[in-house]
Amino acid sequence: MALMNLSQRQGDIGFAAVLLAVAGWCFFESGNFPGASGTYPRVLSIMLAVGAALVILRALGRPAAADEPRLFIHPGRFLLAVAAMIAYVGAVAVVGYILPSIALGLGLPLLLGYRGFSLTVPVTLGTLAFIVLVFFVILARPLPADVLDSFLELLR
Repeated sequence: MALMNLSQRQGDIGFAAVLLAVAGWCFFESGNFPGASGTYPRVLSIMLAVGAALVILRALGRPAAADEPRLFIHPGRFLLAVAAMIAYVGAVAVVGYILPSIALGLGLPLLLGYRGFSLTVPVTLGTLAFIVLVFFVILARPLPADVLDSFLELLR
């Protein structure tokens, strides 16, 4: 039960440490890609590692306070969010990238108690539009097979 009683500071450090480990693993795995195809994943891995290191440094720079908020104020909501992310991964394989991403982008904040849809909707749609524009249109990288593929082809 001690894991569910982490402070926000401890949670930030722990999560960032996991991201740092994932970034390191991705960096070394992308070295196995043929030719220059590993360059882009390596750059993303470095960016993830830098972001994780900044989160750790920021958390370590904050003094630990006795009344610091707990990380898991609502453990049930946290477990629902984890289940939603697992369902998202499965849905991407079945339906494609765009529709599950919209559902996750709008549904996850709702599950976690955030009700500011005037911000959630434009951020979700804007982020997806940016990803499609950069990866699908500009870089011509394929997205996972999607039920909206015929619509996406109009963008090329």
